[in-house]
Amino acid sequence: MFAPRKIVCSTTVVLALGLIVNAVGRPPAEAGGAPGPQVLRADQLTKQQFRAAPDSAAIEFRGQRVTKAQIRARAAQKAHEGMAKVEVAVRQERARFEQEQAKLHADNAKVQAELARLRQARATPQARQVDAIEQEAAQLFERSKRASPADRAQIEQRASQLLQQLQQLGR
Repeated sequence: MFAPRKIVCSTTVVLALGLIVNAVGRPPAEAGGAPGPQVLRADQLTKQQFRAAPDSAAIEFRGQRVTKAQIRARAAQKAHEGMAKVEVAVRQERARFEQEQAKLHADNAKVQAELARLRQARATPQARQVDAIEQEAAQLFERSKRASPADRAQIEQRASQLLQQLQQLGR
């Protein structure tokens, strides 16, 4: 039925056609014989695909071919630089905060000292007397707003007495 010669001839034709189809189907970089490394396009990769790719995988990014290892090294370097910047900023802010805190403590101490001085000054008998005169003068002022003319004369007389007392106390 089939002669050995026909079998050999058919096998050769099929083999030749397979080689031709294989050579024509390859990209130009691979047409020369040994297959080259597969180049992945960064804009077409998902995160999972990038993670799954070996460190030696060639990736085309912005018109340049780099390996995954190079990309990871650049990312690590940028992360390290970013952390260094953050550490410097934290140190600067901490120093600024400590300076501001020291200034606030100093200002607070001055205020507390002045309050203590004022409290001590108010504790003297003379200061208590001045406070009583000031309170009575305020009450007289409020009464004078709605007082009759006869009452106003009494209020003005008492106000004059209070003024004399204040002048005697040295105020």
